[in-house]
Amino acid sequence: MSGTRVPTSAADLVNQAKVNSKKQFMESQDFQAAVTEAVVDNQEAHNTMADYFFSDGPGISGVIMALADAFYEAAIDQRTGV
Repeated sequence: MSGTRVPTSAADLVNQAKVNSKKQFMESQDFQAAVTEAVVDNQEAHNTMADYFFSDGPGISGVIMALADAFYEAAIDQRTGV
């Protein structure tokens, strides 16, 4: 298994935070690897969504309507203090 990193779980990171100083935790290679892995994983999802959005005319309208609905509801909730 030389050269292969085992992904660090969120529980492992929590444990590291509990037993290390903030500076040690922030400098952790495990934390850096977890952040890098999360960005890479999300990049693929983002690319898939962008491809769908820009390649399908009706898809654009559906996404915009769903976002407008969610934004409107959040704004109304904020205005009414809900």
